[in-house]
Amino acid sequence: MDAQLRVTTDRQAIAEVLAAYCQRLDEYDIDAVGQIFAEDGVMDQGPGRGGPIRGRARIVAGMKERQARFRRTAHHLGQSSIRVDGSVARALTYVTAWHQTWDMQKQTAYLRYVDSLVRSPDGSWQIVHRVSQAMGVDGFDEAQWNWVDRHAPSDASVRMPRCEERIQGENDAGGH
Repeated sequence: MDAQLRVTTDRQAIAEVLAAYCQRLDEYDIDAVGQIFAEDGVMDQGPGRGGPIRGRARIVAGMKERQARFRRTAHHLGQSSIRVDGSVARALTYVTAWHQTWDMQKQTAYLRYVDSLVRSPDGSWQIVHRVSQAMGVDGFDEAQWNWVDRHAPSDASVRMPRCEERIQGENDAGGH
């Protein structure tokens, strides 16, 4: 197989792994989610969600505990950048993760998965390291996440006013 075709094939196979993670998670098939990780894989969903967890068995146990709080979930993948270098790869994938608790509360996390993957001996791809980074959350405790670092504008004049400032400005001007 020529090199470009190999990279394209690998990128598609990795995209399938990422999609399978979401499908299995939404079906609460956590044991199958575990198979997506390498035996010595690491998952870090944030300091309030266990921090870095090493080893497939510990990842599965932690996910079973955390996901049992939800009646339903829906994890939707957005844009993804996948870089393949032989038998290793990196992926950065945007995710919207909707959750409904057993008491019908709704929670949404706007995330990105930062993954390192490796080709296993059978040719399939597995996640060896995943960090979930939050860009925003609704209904979740904000302190429990790994937050994406976002640079502040260098010129304060381009800073958008906070919502309260805009509303006050509209009220002062006689707006609604």
